[in-house]
Amino acid sequence: MSLTPELESRIQDIVDSAPTVLFMKGSPAAPQCGFSAQVVQVLNRLLPDYETFDVLSDGEVREGVKEFSDWPTIPQLYIGGEFMGGCDIVKELYDSGELHDALGMERVDLSADEVEIAISAEAEQILRNAQQQQGAELHFGIDAKFQPFLGFGAAAGSELRVPVGGLFFLLDRDSARRAQGASITVVDTEHGQRLDVDIPAARAGG
Repeated sequence: MSLTPELESRIQDIVDSAPTVLFMKGSPAAPQCGFSAQVVQVLNRLLPDYETFDVLSDGEVREGVKEFSDWPTIPQLYIGGEFMGGCDIVKELYDSGELHDALGMERVDLSADEVEIAISAEAEQILRNAQQQQGAELHFGIDAKFQPFLGFGAAAGSELRVPVGGLFFLLDRDSARRAQGASITVVDTEHGQRLDVDIPAARAGG
C-alpha cells in the first residue's frame, strides 16, 4: 500500500505521542508474537511505562508504519521520535548500552561476584527440583516496576551468571542491580506454599 499524507500524519502523531513508542503485535501484557515479546522484555527492564500501539488492531497502520520507517517487519521501536530498529537491533542496543544512552539512563555494570542474593534452604531445594525437571538454565529478573521473575530457558549469552546458594541464576545487568541484597524464601498461604522474593532496592526507590 502507498503511504498517504493522511496516514503518514497519523503515524507521526503516534510516534510523537510519548518519549518511547513501540509498534507491536498485541500488548505488553499479552504479546501476539515472539519478537514483540522479546522487545517488551527488554523495555520492561528499563522503563516502568512506555507507549505501545497494537498493529493487529489497525491494518493501515500495520502496513503504513513499514513504509514510514522503511523497515519491513514489526515490532518497531521509536525513542524521542527516532526509529531505533526491530527486535534483533533492540537487543543488540541493550547489550551494548546504546539503548540506555538513547533513553538517557546510566548503565551500571556489575560483575557476577558483586551481586549478593540470599536464598533459604527450602527455596533452594524447590528451585533445584524444578530445574532438574526443566533441564534448563534458571533465569531471575526484576523489572523496572520491581516485579520479580523466575523461569527456565536457554542462556542468551549476555547475562551475568550469579551463584545463589548452590545454584546459579542468570540475570540481565539491570536486574542484577535491582537484585542486590534480595532474598528468596518460602511462605505459606491459604493456597499452599509459594516462593517469596524480598527486594530491598524497591523500598529504597531503585
